Amino acid sequence: MTSIASNRPLSLFVSPTGCDKTGDGSAEWPFATPERARDAIRALPRNAGGITVVFRGGEYRLSETFTLTPADSGTPECPIVYAAQPGEEVRFVSKEDITGWRRLTDGERAADLFGMSEEAKENVYVAEIPVGWRFHALYADGTRLPNSRMIPSDAWEHDWPRATAGRDDYGPRGLSARFDEGIFDGLEGWEDAEARLITAIWWNVNAAVTEIDPRENTAVFRSRLTVFYPDFRSMGGQFNLMNTPKYLTEGEWCVDSVRGRVYWWPADGRDPAASAVFAPKLRELVRFQGDGEDAGWKERVHDVTLCGIEFLYTDRVPETELDPKWLTRNGESPDGMIYFQGVERCAVEDCVLGYSGGQGIVLDQWAQDCSVTGCEIGWSSSGGVFMTGCGPGTNDVNRRNTVARCHIHHIGGDYMHSCAVQFFTSNHNTVEYNYFHDLPYAAVSIIGMAWHQMQNGPDSIDTENTFGERHTMYNARWAEIDRASVRDYLDAIPYQLSDGSVMQYNICDNYMQTLRDGGALYCWCSGRDKVWQHNCGYRAFTDDWAVRAIHIDDCDGFNYIYQNLFYASGATDNSHTNGAAGGRGDGGRTDLDVWDDTVSDNVWKENVIRADREPDGYRELRESITRAAGGWLSKLPGA
Repeated sequence: MTSIASNRPLSLFVSPTGCDKTGDGSAEWPFATPERARDAIRALPRNAGGITVVFRGGEYRLSETFTLTPADSGTPECPIVYAAQPGEEVRFVSKEDITGWRRLTDGERAADLFGMSEEAKENVYVAEIPVGWRFHALYADGTRLPNSRMIPSDAWEHDWPRATAGRDDYGPRGLSARFDEGIFDGLEGWEDAEARLITAIWWNVNAAVTEIDPRENTAVFRSRLTVFYPDFRSMGGQFNLMNTPKYLTEGEWCVDSVRGRVYWWPADGRDPAASAVFAPKLRELVRFQGDGEDAGWKERVHDVTLCGIEFLYTDRVPETELDPKWLTRNGESPDGMIYFQGVERCAVEDCVLGYSGGQGIVLDQWAQDCSVTGCEIGWSSSGGVFMTGCGPGTNDVNRRNTVARCHIHHIGGDYMHSCAVQFFTSNHNTVEYNYFHDLPYAAVSIIGMAWHQMQNGPDSIDTENTFGERHTMYNARWAEIDRASVRDYLDAIPYQLSDGSVMQYNICDNYMQTLRDGGALYCWCSGRDKVWQHNCGYRAFTDDWAVRAIHIDDCDGFNYIYQNLFYASGATDNSHTNGAAGGRGDGGRTDLDVWDDTVSDNVWKENVIRADREPDGYRELRESITRAAGGWLSKLPGA
């Protein structure tokens, strides 16, 4: 191997059986951790040329997030590549083993364990964990186990009970809500419950539940996600109570962080000692971190690629701990398994990202000319790829990013508004030749800020978090916005920073499986010159109330919507003026007047959406997209 002191291109090797102290990075004497390889590269002359860090097969348990800074950058001609050895399976994971499982003692079975049923007491196992460790996912032999839940159904519209709250119930303690009698019996003093709460038919949160009072049938919800209407808009308030002993049933678990315990009722009499049981601790596995805005984004991480690696298992931040500086725009988690901030010309290629506690990949604030290609993202608690700039204003820093040939499926396990790909104040991006399926909400979504709220300031924002705070709904940069000049949605477009993206040749199947008021392709209050063309998809013929294939929502114009073919029920949009043709191929200009506040130039041409049979050319379009993509990476369950 070439010496690591050379200025020629070279490879450094890392292996689970290597050693950071005695290894030299050669194939014969590899390092043991990615950090050691990164630090070896930092010690090289800056003209060392392109360097590949080759990971040999096996599992790399990360105790800290692997972080790359501007000092770890390559060049356009000679990038730094972190890659799996071809033909070998390399896994970066966050896993904390949970062992020492035992049955409850006679004394524990005789005690009132926060409403735990007698049947559960006879079958449950308990393990000791560090006090204060509150995790949100538990795995046995790599399979995620279901958390205890009050209602064994995801059909929130029909099966979940409702909480009741009004405008005066929000305050410094949180949201004081009222519930049906008996729901909280036995749970007084339990501090780890969460409410999977529908705040509107298109949003949900996972709020901490505190101050439980079974006598008054009240509790306090605490969440910093700014997606609460004061009265749930009369279409929300449904909730499922998660993570309690009271509702623990076979196969489920719950964690008691206050007393340092986790309870698990294994299915089919399974012996926990015969399983590898673990929970994730990290929220991020890899972070690319350049200078922040306070340093003017002066130094950025650039020309670094992750290739062929599997990234598995992360946790999520509790909603009470969301940083007020973070954007919490639309009821998703802002966390990501791989997190980019202050980056350019960086890439994730042919990687698998599974079981993220938040998004798969986040490109936050300054992120330009980056790409996610050939990847599979599945079973995340939130979304797939999340691109967010700095908020509405003039600071245009998130643009020209690409998501191509990716396979994104079974997302939104905890945050149901999540999308396969979503943009906010991010522009001139390309999303093409992807396969998206089994989605709780949209496949591709571009969202912005309502012009009248931009005009009237923070107090006009009509949603808030449980503490009555509103700003992080948009993180609008008010000092950059000439509010007096914003007289309608056209005046707001320059501040949306979401122009010019192209979404083409994507297959979108079984979208809008859980929430309402959306579509496979969705935009709301965004920018100009967006192209949606040659996309197709299928949606199982279930209830299609408030579900569209292509949904151009409030205050959104200048969309070019061309030759999209969907074998699905549901209208193309919810406008009054789209006519009986419904954008299904009339080929003409359509001026939308959605909720009487949009007048724009959306052009629909040769789109066909049918429920009775496949549109002409539909099968051929799917097959041509699949051929052009070269197939998709499919290693995760359900792919």
